[in-house]
Amino acid sequence: MKKLNIRVILFQLIGIIFLIHGMLQLRFYTVAEKFICATNHFQDQKSECWNRLFPTTEDISSFWPSIYIWIFLGLSAGVILISFLNWKYKFSSLNTILVSIVMYIIIRLKFFRKGVFSRLFDFFASSITDDFALRFIIGGITFTAFGIIVLWLSVNPKLFNFRKT
Repeated sequence: MKKLNIRVILFQLIGIIFLIHGMLQLRFYTVAEKFICATNHFQDQKSECWNRLFPTTEDISSFWPSIYIWIFLGLSAGVILISFLNWKYKFSSLNTILVSIVMYIIIRLKFFRKGVFSRLFDFFASSITDDFALRFIIGGITFTAFGIIVLWLSVNPKLFNFRKT
């Protein structure tokens, strides 16, 4: 077992944030019409799309939790992936524990719910298309793939070995 490595932890944090954001964007894509209607017409719940997509109050009360459960699923997938990578490349299991604790704190601060990360990278998808559904799928695929690549690179020994032998 190698000892605790701060660089690996930072890369894994960045990778898991991108992975969760990408998975959340893909979930937004699957309910894009409802998401757009809910965000645009939440104040005036008398619009045509609101009545069509959310006929009862139970529909809207179950809508947001059904989306935000994907934050937890993304976190679970990321923790399983970094656990496997840390085990395979013989990094300390403390790396996984620290990443999990920091990610729990980030999620408790509602980092993903507030859309902080979405606003930072909104220019990326909006420069390609004006359609919200396409923005969600482009962002989802891009960020999920980037998150997985960063997680894989986080355990690459050549990335953290600065000494020449």
